[in-house]
Amino acid sequence: MSIEEEIQPFIEYSSLQSRESLLDLLVQTIKTDPDFDQVVYGYRKCRWRTILVYIFSILTCGIPFLVFHWYPTWLLYATSVRCCFQIADQVLVEEIYQRKCKSYFIHKIVDKNIADASGLLNEGFEDEFGGEKGPLDSADDLYTPLHLDDGTRLNIQQYRYFRHKKQYLIWDSTRAQWIRLAGIERGASCVQLHAVAARPPCSERRLRMLNIYGLNEIKVPVQSIMTLILLEVFNPFYVFQIFTIAVWLAEPYYYYCIAIILMSTFGVATSVIQTKKNQESLRATVEAHDTVELWGGRRVDSRALCPGDVLILPPHGCTMLCDAALLTGSAIVNESMLTGESVPVTKTAMQRIDKEFHLKEHSSSVLFCGTKVIQTRYYNNEPVKALVLRTGYNTSKGELVRSILYPVPADFKFDRDSYKFIFILACIAILGLGYTVALKAYRAMTAREIVIKALDIITIVVPPALPAAMTVGRLYAVARLRRARVTCLNTRAVNVSGSLDCICFDKTGTLTEDGMDMWGVVPVSAASSPPLLARPQRDPKRMNDLHELKIGMACCHSLTLLDGELAGDPLDLKMFESTGWRLEEPEVPESENYELLTPTVVKPRGAANINVDDLHVPLEVGIVQQYQFVSNLQRASVAVRLLGEDVVRVYCKGAPETLRTLCKPHTVPANLNEILSSYAEKGYRVIAMSTRIMEATFKQLQKMDREEVECDLEFLGLVIMENKLKAATTGIIRELKEANIHVVMITGDNIHTAVSVARECGILAGGERVVLMGVDSTAGTPQLYCESSMHGIVVGGRVSFEREWRSIDSGRGSWRSASRERGRDEEAPAGEAKYKIVMTGDTWKVLREQHPGAVARVAARGAVFARMSPDQKQQLVMEYQAMGYYVGMCGDGANDCGALRAAHAGVSLSELESSVAAPFTSQQPDISSVSRVLREGRAALSTSFGIFKFMISYSLTEFLSVAFLYYFDSNLTDFQFLYIDIALIVNFAFFFGMTEAFTGKLCAVPPLTSLLGVVPIVSLIGQMLFIFVTQYASYLALTMFPWYVRHTYEGDEANECWENYAIYTVSMFQYIILAVVFSHGAPYRRSVVTNKQLMVSVVVMTVISIYITVSPAEWLSKFLELRMPKDVLMCYIIIALASFNFVVALFFERIIVQYLMEGKQMIPNFLKERHIRKTPYLLIQRELTDMDYLKSDSIIKYDKETKGSMFDSSSD
Repeated sequence: MSIEEEIQPFIEYSSLQSRESLLDLLVQTIKTDPDFDQVVYGYRKCRWRTILVYIFSILTCGIPFLVFHWYPTWLLYATSVRCCFQIADQVLVEEIYQRKCKSYFIHKIVDKNIADASGLLNEGFEDEFGGEKGPLDSADDLYTPLHLDDGTRLNIQQYRYFRHKKQYLIWDSTRAQWIRLAGIERGASCVQLHAVAARPPCSERRLRMLNIYGLNEIKVPVQSIMTLILLEVFNPFYVFQIFTIAVWLAEPYYYYCIAIILMSTFGVATSVIQTKKNQESLRATVEAHDTVELWGGRRVDSRALCPGDVLILPPHGCTMLCDAALLTGSAIVNESMLTGESVPVTKTAMQRIDKEFHLKEHSSSVLFCGTKVIQTRYYNNEPVKALVLRTGYNTSKGELVRSILYPVPADFKFDRDSYKFIFILACIAILGLGYTVALKAYRAMTAREIVIKALDIITIVVPPALPAAMTVGRLYAVARLRRARVTCLNTRAVNVSGSLDCICFDKTGTLTEDGMDMWGVVPVSAASSPPLLARPQRDPKRMNDLHELKIGMACCHSLTLLDGELAGDPLDLKMFESTGWRLEEPEVPESENYELLTPTVVKPRGAANINVDDLHVPLEVGIVQQYQFVSNLQRASVAVRLLGEDVVRVYCKGAPETLRTLCKPHTVPANLNEILSSYAEKGYRVIAMSTRIMEATFKQLQKMDREEVECDLEFLGLVIMENKLKAATTGIIRELKEANIHVVMITGDNIHTAVSVARECGILAGGERVVLMGVDSTAGTPQLYCESSMHGIVVGGRVSFEREWRSIDSGRGSWRSASRERGRDEEAPAGEAKYKIVMTGDTWKVLREQHPGAVARVAARGAVFARMSPDQKQQLVMEYQAMGYYVGMCGDGANDCGALRAAHAGVSLSELESSVAAPFTSQQPDISSVSRVLREGRAALSTSFGIFKFMISYSLTEFLSVAFLYYFDSNLTDFQFLYIDIALIVNFAFFFGMTEAFTGKLCAVPPLTSLLGVVPIVSLIGQMLFIFVTQYASYLALTMFPWYVRHTYEGDEANECWENYAIYTVSMFQYIILAVVFSHGAPYRRSVVTNKQLMVSVVVMTVISIYITVSPAEWLSKFLELRMPKDVLMCYIIIALASFNFVVALFFERIIVQYLMEGKQMIPNFLKERHIRKTPYLLIQRELTDMDYLKSDSIIKYDKETKGSMFDSSSD
């Protein structure tokens, strides 16, 4: 039997013998991205449907194809029929993000023959496979298996697949499933991977493997200039522009058409150039290839690497171009591309143990794609070898690039409402079209005139410049952030950041300084029985060099020498330096035999001797084996040998709560909990150290599982590290909390340390009750409990947290509390309901598994989440989002990428490549950037609201003016349109967003996010009512003069009349009024008067408008086709009406809308209640305000209509 046969039994390619239902063959759930719910449907193209669609499209001038370009799924539905996957030739993948955003992807199904690699050979890689091909008659060469994501293998010659988001999905006909193609490590054990590497594939097999996985390249698609232009031009916005231009050319409005063409050309060119630049920049950043050496001495192009190849790593390092498992030797690697920490990491060879291989668990033996190998070392006269596991987009770097190419959808209420508002405008435009057709038909105009006038009014109601105007505020905010040393990768995130009401922070490197300082050590007293922790020693250098704790501190690390300087994890570096020892790495020529050579030696700087078999030998400790730190294990260890000893000593360090479970119970100090809590509550980082002695040879050690080594330990003591807060932390946290923002700490550190830091920086307020939720596993099944404290002192006993969730058909459920106290009866002072919950990652896991219905209520009071894994950080962020929060995440890039990517707005404090997970990257290494992003986001959101209302009001104002004039068989003239659209609107839109963010106290209420809310709707309706009344009043004033004569229709070009003068001149001032009124100031932006550019523009345009109204030059009045009134009093009445309009509009917007409705929340109670019922966290907050969470029975009822929840509670 072959080596690969041992990994998994054959799954033969055969037809389906049984089908549960036809539906299973038509639709399936897949899982290629954990952030999405993914469903795939099978389709087959229908020939007669396709022919009919093409005929219909040709007959309708290609309009259906334009619609199909916008909605590709419609083309699929029109030309294809649903069918089972066995006969389908294409698939539709539906992705749903957080049950809100839905995306569709259409892919062709490809039938492939594994042996047919002609496509690869045609790409110029025939030389890579020109060597010895070897026989193909052995059992393992009959098939080249497909390694699937569920750990199984598919042994077939032909298969079907489609590619979704750069990942291959294979059709397994035996199980009737689409399963993702995985690397060869999936489902294999470590010893099996070693066995695979012992027999690398021949050239023929390599060619077939490469045919399956494709070339080893992360190729970023770069579209041609012409493609980008066509894609941009066929955007619905520019298609509407083309329609607008066509209508205006028919009018004819040549001048404005030219202006629109120039603006559109500039917009298309700018967008195409920027997109092309971004694509080329990303390709240049991520694409890389080189020549690599395979085991056997052959050199090949890295793009021809395939899983199963064995690489020879050069001694002086290289950049990894695939994911590979280290087989022999060790390597020093810089993983900043993945973790954000530019710290050398030591990678050790994968052990030959019969344990399933997992990338996360065995990451200390994996060289990830994109990381830089600084140096390699080999032993036993073997070169440093690595087994290729994954290539291309399957690698860790490929996953990072895919997250850039396919970001999660930005579901923002403001964006969704803006599209709804456009639809409302379209409905108004249809009403205007009907009004125009009826009016013009009644007056017996020609069909051509009616059609042109009707279409013209549509182009007025829907402003073509709206999208461009909407981007202005964001671009100015991005520029201001850049000046504040904060870069923004996604401008859409700027508006979202203005809505944040919950911000999560990592601790180490974010709230606190990156580095640690050694405070001291607390050794176990050898004289006491049972063992106790002795008095602390502030300077470890003063300890005896033979003390086990000191030896452990000196050797339990992964430090190395680079150019004569110690390099490695900062914590390890501080711990080692505190011992005063030195590290030596023998420099041995590469040709020398490395048989059982100890690679690294640590020893005291002074003279220190030990007695071994009555011999006096110097104290030298050789590091034989390293077990790197793994976050889910919370520990690291080394196996060492003292010079002259035959035994192996193991030193293990890690989280105290983890190590105590691995130590012999009688060696654990009786006062460990007391001492640990005392230091942790003061904010110190506490690390435990332990040891054991083993009688094992080097070869035996290599074959032992890590768990076999890290057991039966003896507790040695505690190492105390000091981690100081950054200078800006406390002030920013206070500022955020005063702004009513829910602030949460998510860290991988100890719970007591995290709580102490939270108290110090203000996340936990002084005098605030803290409820620790923990897990009690003594009864076998994990049970949650709550323990309450104030000022660090326990004020009540331990209370169990047991809930039963009963769901019934009505969709209602109930929690029945079985809480029982194990201590005192009192939990907290009577009436005290103000508390915060803190917990660990283990508690979070149990809470989600056993009490999913309680997660939201706990998270609502959550303040500190400690010992959280990267996945749990992301889960918590998504939980807050599900509760209705707009969530921000701030981290230093290390282990925070998932949470940064999941948050509505992530701020990375790392400038390294991992920062691509966050839309914001701060060059300032503290959380002051969070406050700046929040301020600029609020300013940009306020600007977007203002400019949106301005543009909508402008289009409706112009619509009212044209509708008025249509009634008198007149219209605005070409140059009147030009003056309004260019001199006024484009001018104001350009300067509108230049108002800077408010520098005062952050407002406790974030800006509005809904354009369809009561406040913006009232604002728009009120302003449009004032505009309508003022325009109508100007016409009434005109009719009061005896010389007034109603205009009579004399043709399309004869628009010069007194009605035109009255409506046009008063409307000029109204556009200026709208620009000032909608330019809000505090509390989100500075006062509009500080925007000098806008103010100068407003003053200049007001003066010009007064000049046009009162006494324009004769050439100007002819240019604008104005018929001036015979009495100058009419001119002053227009100015008086405009002034009145300004005063009323400003009072209404500032006092009624902004102060009373928005600031004082003076809106009908039923609307407030409706908002609360739609926002889960508001419901929870209201419920938890007047009751004690720990002493209540609660009933939760879910409202199906609002998807909210309502709690009914009764106290015990």
